Amino acid sequence: MWGLSALARPSLRVGYLIKGIRYSSYLGYLKHPEGANKRYKRLGRGPASGKGKTAGRGQKGQKARGSVPFLFEGGQTPFFKRFPIVGFKRPHAKVYNLLSMARIQDFWDNDRIKLNPGELLTIRVMRKCGLITGTMRDGVKLMGYGGEKYNVPLDVEASKATEYAIECVQNAGQKYTSVYHTKLGLRAHLNPDYFILKKGYVPLQARPTHKKDIAYYSNPDKCGYLLKNPAMFLDQISVGQQSHVKKEVKKTSLQRMLEIATKRAHSDFVQSNIVDASSFV
Repeated sequence: MWGLSALARPSLRVGYLIKGIRYSSYLGYLKHPEGANKRYKRLGRGPASGKGKTAGRGQKGQKARGSVPFLFEGGQTPFFKRFPIVGFKRPHAKVYNLLSMARIQDFWDNDRIKLNPGELLTIRVMRKCGLITGTMRDGVKLMGYGGEKYNVPLDVEASKATEYAIECVQNAGQKYTSVYHTKLGLRAHLNPDYFILKKGYVPLQARPTHKKDIAYYSNPDKCGYLLKNPAMFLDQISVGQQSHVKKEVKKTSLQRMLEIATKRAHSDFVQSNIVDASSFV
């Protein structure tokens, strides 16, 4: 129980013995706190148990034979039907892994980000060094928490970021870029070796197709990556919008008759003309 070297020293021998006796004296009194353990009920085992015959359910009725359905309120209008639906949940909303500036600063101070000053901190590096853990969802969003002490000398690349987080990266003398990833593109970015071994190639990163995504990743305030090379995507969109020809819809005979009727000039019969009586003399 005790080391021989400790027992050999007279000054420590008595202290160790007293300490050991004190701890061992508690072993016989260890028990659960009062009310922690409850005995189970034995049902239907005779009248002496107090739960015999009907086993505490009483005689007849819905509760004796079965159970009341969940949320059933006896026939009155239930709670979930009593009030109108307020708001909604977007079925296609993207969920991002949140990353604070304080966490990046802490990892950099403890030398857990294996990058040299001036290099690019991508989502793949974040995942590899442990900045992002757990299930990877639709990307990474930078949050400005702890940004007042941020001075990491790395360029940062993420899916989205708050305005304060972008300002913190730029105040540190570095660049931030918002990059769009689909689910397949994010998997290829995080683990390209899997696709090389499985398919023999790495899928190309898709460009945004939704109007909101195009507006976000081409916004200079959000540091969108589409602004770095407008010829890659934005110029093609503008050319397509200019060359768009409005499709002529074939009009029915009724629509043509209505157009002719609206263009035809009609005299106003409400106004009365003043007739000079001297002209009839």
